[in-house]
Amino acid sequence: MTLPPAREPQMRIEMPAVQTRYTAEEEQAVLRAIRECKTFSQGDELQAFEREFADYVGCPQALGLSSCTAALELAAVVSAIGPGDEVIVPAHTFVSSAVPFARTGARLMFADIDPDTRVISAETIAAKLTDRTKVVVVVHLYGLVADMDPIMELARERDLVVVEDCAQSPGAIYKGRRCGSFGDFGCFSFHTHKNMSTLGEGGMLTVQSADAAETVRKLRWMGNWPFECERERYWVPAMGSLVQGMEGVWPFNYCLGEIQAAVGRVLLKRLDAINERRRVQAERFQGALSDVPELSFQKVADRQMHVYHLMSARFDGSGFGKHRDGLVELLHDEYGIKCIVQYWPLYHAPLFQAFGYGDTGCPNADDFFDNMISFPWWSDMPDDVLDYMSTSTAAAVAALKAK
Repeated sequence: MTLPPAREPQMRIEMPAVQTRYTAEEEQAVLRAIRECKTFSQGDELQAFEREFADYVGCPQALGLSSCTAALELAAVVSAIGPGDEVIVPAHTFVSSAVPFARTGARLMFADIDPDTRVISAETIAAKLTDRTKVVVVVHLYGLVADMDPIMELARERDLVVVEDCAQSPGAIYKGRRCGSFGDFGCFSFHTHKNMSTLGEGGMLTVQSADAAETVRKLRWMGNWPFECERERYWVPAMGSLVQGMEGVWPFNYCLGEIQAAVGRVLLKRLDAINERRRVQAERFQGALSDVPELSFQKVADRQMHVYHLMSARFDGSGFGKHRDGLVELLHDEYGIKCIVQYWPLYHAPLFQAFGYGDTGCPNADDFFDNMISFPWWSDMPDDVLDYMSTSTAAAVAALKAK
């Protein structure tokens, strides 16, 4: 007798595939771009989006790209690293923070996270520095900007390139400055899972150096570049030239389309409002769980403004012999809330082990991963959903205690 497959319980709250829904204004931007744009790539909308984004972040240059991974790839290439060099990357992060730098042939050095903020710090970076260190990748994970002043001081002392991975933190602030304006490069994501999205995919690279920005522009569209001298005939020798943006480097195709840029321009205008709503949500949810000491959330200092891309917490059930897995299972089975566990420390993943990376001693990253829980989270969550999630979580913890 063949038994039917077990049915998964009906979920009341799931992890969303879309973090922020579009308004009528963004929908109109799509229609306007479809009807009016002279081109759908490398046009006026992209140039305007780049200027507006650079102004918003407070950085000299911004370049629209197909993804944050593309931004990280170009930052890695323009940093001119290779075999024999080392790049410091947090052990606890999404895979794209690391792979572009490993692809250069440089060696990854995994740094631990601060146990309270859950992001990289000057102290954890310093523990991994050697004479071969050339680049530090600072990931502002979950929407919280790292403590940048001591990181930048350390980097300048050692003449290190600083790449900010701002995929989860657009609009986040540290001491009055937005993330992406501190390091040599800032890498942003407009993926469907992020606080703002350009129709599912997209990215931006902020750059401090005018020379680096020109190199990126020459690399991002297969070396296509206008002739730099006057020609008697506009069609001679060809429509456009193909240039080498950087010695020894083949170019890429990492362009952001005009329709995506048009949507991004409108969304950028309300990004602060989106982030403010997410802070209100976080205050409501975390406040309702303030009497549940077994759950601890990211520590946010006065100098930092969190934008709450995700809602992660550490669960400590050691006092009554329970583990995080029991809480995730109970919330799923009894309350219909689908929580997840994110960001396996990279050196534990088969991908990195296949390239020779083993356990590199990041106890805080390991401890957080072993005990972390990530709750469903998106923009404009209704209060009744937030309240159901918080009361259910408190009840589930109490039930675990009573068992």
